[in-house]
Amino acid sequence: MRWMKENKGTKEAEIIVAVPNVWLRLPIVDLLFLMRKGYIHVKSMTELYERVKKKSGGILIIDIFAYKESCPDTIARLKTENPTLAIVLLLSRDESVYAHYSESIDACFIVEKEKADKMLLPALHQALQKQQMLLNEKEVNLMGKEDGNILRRNFGRRTFLKGTAAAAAMAGAVAASPGSTVLQALAAGDDAQTTSLEEQIFAGACPACCLGGCSLNVHVRNGKIVKTSKRDFPDKKWNRICGKGLSHAQRTYEERRLKYPMRRVGERGEGKWEQLSWDEAIRYICEKWKGYQQEFGNSSIAYSFGGGNSTVCVNNYYKRLFNWMGGTFLFHMFDMAAVDSGGRSFGYGPWFFGNAIPDIINAKYIFMWGTNPTSSYKQNWHFVQEAVENGSKLIVIDPNYTTTASKGTQFVPIRMATDAALAMAMINIVVKEGLTDKEFIAQNTVGPFLVKESDGLYLRQSDLGGAANAENNAIVVRGADGKVGLPSEILNPVINGTFEINGVKVTTAYDLLLERTAEWTPEKASELCDIPVETIYELARMFAAGPTTIYTSNGIDHTGNGAPAYMAMYALAMITGQVAKPGAGLNGDESMALGTIFDCSSIIYPPGKVPGPVVPSLKLLDVLNEGKIGDTPLTLKSLYLSTSNFLRAQSERKAGIEAFKKLDLVVIADQYMSDTAKYADIVLPVCGYFEYESVLTMFNPFAKMTEKAIDPLYESKPDLEIINLLGKGMGLGDEFVVTRDEFYTKLMDNDACKAVGISWENLKKEKTMRYMPDDYIHGAYARSGGGAAFMTGAEAHSGNGSFPTATGRAQFYQEAFKPYLDYGQKIDQKKESLPYWEPPIEAWQDNPLSSKYPLIFATERSRLKANTGFTHVQWLLEIMPEPFAKINPQDAAARGIVQGDTIKVINDRGHMVLKAFVTAAVRPGMIVLNHGFEHDQFIDGDEGDLTSRAFNPAVPNNAYYDVLCEVKKM
Repeated sequence: MRWMKENKGTKEAEIIVAVPNVWLRLPIVDLLFLMRKGYIHVKSMTELYERVKKKSGGILIIDIFAYKESCPDTIARLKTENPTLAIVLLLSRDESVYAHYSESIDACFIVEKEKADKMLLPALHQALQKQQMLLNEKEVNLMGKEDGNILRRNFGRRTFLKGTAAAAAMAGAVAASPGSTVLQALAAGDDAQTTSLEEQIFAGACPACCLGGCSLNVHVRNGKIVKTSKRDFPDKKWNRICGKGLSHAQRTYEERRLKYPMRRVGERGEGKWEQLSWDEAIRYICEKWKGYQQEFGNSSIAYSFGGGNSTVCVNNYYKRLFNWMGGTFLFHMFDMAAVDSGGRSFGYGPWFFGNAIPDIINAKYIFMWGTNPTSSYKQNWHFVQEAVENGSKLIVIDPNYTTTASKGTQFVPIRMATDAALAMAMINIVVKEGLTDKEFIAQNTVGPFLVKESDGLYLRQSDLGGAANAENNAIVVRGADGKVGLPSEILNPVINGTFEINGVKVTTAYDLLLERTAEWTPEKASELCDIPVETIYELARMFAAGPTTIYTSNGIDHTGNGAPAYMAMYALAMITGQVAKPGAGLNGDESMALGTIFDCSSIIYPPGKVPGPVVPSLKLLDVLNEGKIGDTPLTLKSLYLSTSNFLRAQSERKAGIEAFKKLDLVVIADQYMSDTAKYADIVLPVCGYFEYESVLTMFNPFAKMTEKAIDPLYESKPDLEIINLLGKGMGLGDEFVVTRDEFYTKLMDNDACKAVGISWENLKKEKTMRYMPDDYIHGAYARSGGGAAFMTGAEAHSGNGSFPTATGRAQFYQEAFKPYLDYGQKIDQKKESLPYWEPPIEAWQDNPLSSKYPLIFATERSRLKANTGFTHVQWLLEIMPEPFAKINPQDAAARGIVQGDTIKVINDRGHMVLKAFVTAAVRPGMIVLNHGFEHDQFIDGDEGDLTSRAFNPAVPNNAYYDVLCEVKKM
């Protein structure tokens, strides 16, 4: 694959790479990239011979024993076709006998594969010198003293390391110096041999938002990160590392790294900047902020963050700063349909709202619903594989045939955005066939609670004549004998029936659920979901048989009707008793360790300080245009962003850019010049992950310390130090002098941490420490600190059979529904109290817009991406160099599109131009983009220009897939 353009009008030698094995080819490609050298990748010997005949000279890098032809014959023919060709032979140790043969061949250089990190760069350097001599006779003296046999030369260790970004992850000397090349790095020569050659290994953890939380070894030589490798957890079943984790060395030394504070001097997005000192940058920001506060109030300064760095210190300390300032929080609104629905249904525990991830081994049936963890959740996919090997049946429900679907026992191709209808049809079947768990409904769910017809609230003691202001105005239930009392008093409450109690008409919550779902017969759901009736019956019976785990994530989340779909799925689990027991409950992203024992509340919320307003991110442009949020006046003048590529994380990119243009001051703290940073007024360079001490407590049951492996590159600073500088600049210096040691010491100074032996001092010694068990079953019991409030204000409860919800039970009925983010929007509380299905906002076949734009647009997560966090890493780009759109053969044929065509995807909001990948794995009527690229990686346009800011006001959330479009061949 040719991925770099040749330099035109130069005498540089053409470089040909004939290396079929992608993993051997990757370090070669990366080295060429660092040297700013284009190359041709040939895929066969026929193509190779044709290529060398076309142009004299050039350099060939070849894994010669990867081809059938004999080595001597191949070299002889290549030299016959192109006598001035320089050849770099890649040989393993057992092939080194041919090194002697090569000595008789002019311009033939040997690289041992096992020593590629040491030998490839010098060999290529010599080959380039040889070609330069042939192309330019004036430089013949450069080769006069060189010995062409690379095996006989002694190269200084640093000569190899400084330029070799190959094989095991690169020293980074080149990338660390903007504009330099590998050959310039060699200029240091062998005088550096006195430098210590010892490799140091530091503990690290990957804080990217892929939810893996993998433990890493960070290898450092001569002050440079040269590679990352897998590090053992105390429990090795958690050991994993992926391509992203292995590429951190490249990511650290990326050319896009921000090197010093800068201020925009041209138009937004134009790329014109002036360098500032840190003092100048902080003074400029804080003087602006103080002016805004004086003229427009504290809330005129907004901040937001994302998942670009999940370590516990970063975002929490930013909250402290802006809570002190009374600033507006611009809430990110991503994945909130999934997060909010799970919390409402089951409450937030130590494993989010699911069982511990390893519990999946106990499931007989795994319903993989709307997620593709082979790509999106690789670190924990092996737990699913092991469960299947143990006899579990894997049922994959997805619109598209994914890699996960190929591993499943059964694939159920569902129509996009109809999951709620399927779940409700399954509820009807299990009720009709007597497959519900009535005891579980009565004892562990809100099923027996009595809902008042008048206001939709539960019947309480006050409705029976008790004091309305009673300290514990408890919910009451009814027994079969008509007695009404507390659940602790009525041991076998009824779950069916409508009654009049003390003059108040009530119906059990369970009956209201059955009334709501009754319309969704298997036949009606079959037509809507495009699933055979008999398949729906089969799914329902398997689900009820159990133990059944629902393994889901954020695929369902990304349409406007996603939240009620989760509620229907979870209601199905509740009424069949497929929760709160081994092998039964939620898993996947819904079993993400939250690190709740690490209590930041005293740090985040300073005593006496009232946080400012909260604004949904997709309402930013509206607030700027209208000067209010809901009915509350609000003037925003500045936005501070950290750990977020905001313009890529939010729907309708153009609206985000327009909003930025209406703000007076946009400040971005980031490691890289991202799509968002390009539109800032001030950019502040943040350290790389391994350039300061940090702690990752999320994703798996371990607290993981990342040691400082290297000094901060350029003028970058860690977020904590940046926040302290801003706090001091805003006149809050006494409150923002916290050191990293002080922060982590305070974070871990609580009873929950002490109970498991965790302190900052202990963690620095051990590097990785477990803080949660692998046998946690959500709802079966609650652990100390495990039910902490999160977003919705859910209360923590203790005791057997307890869910960390406001009622202490699993909740399929939502009493007095209030949105997690209330900005004054109107909500239909009756509708939101129970599961329902309604069409998505835009992406539906009956939408009149579908006549113009008949295809549904969606994206898929790549194994090589964590949103845009690794999008410019060259190793990964060699495997997936550009975005492409998958399209079904039927839809492609109707538009005259064939494999590899350039296509334009359009709707009324915008377009993107990219290559087509025709595959039957995509459902007809859809196109699917490989997500994770930035604007400059599209041929034209942008995926974010297609998406919409429209969302369900009951659950404010980015509806990335709620998009209609059309595709045209270019």
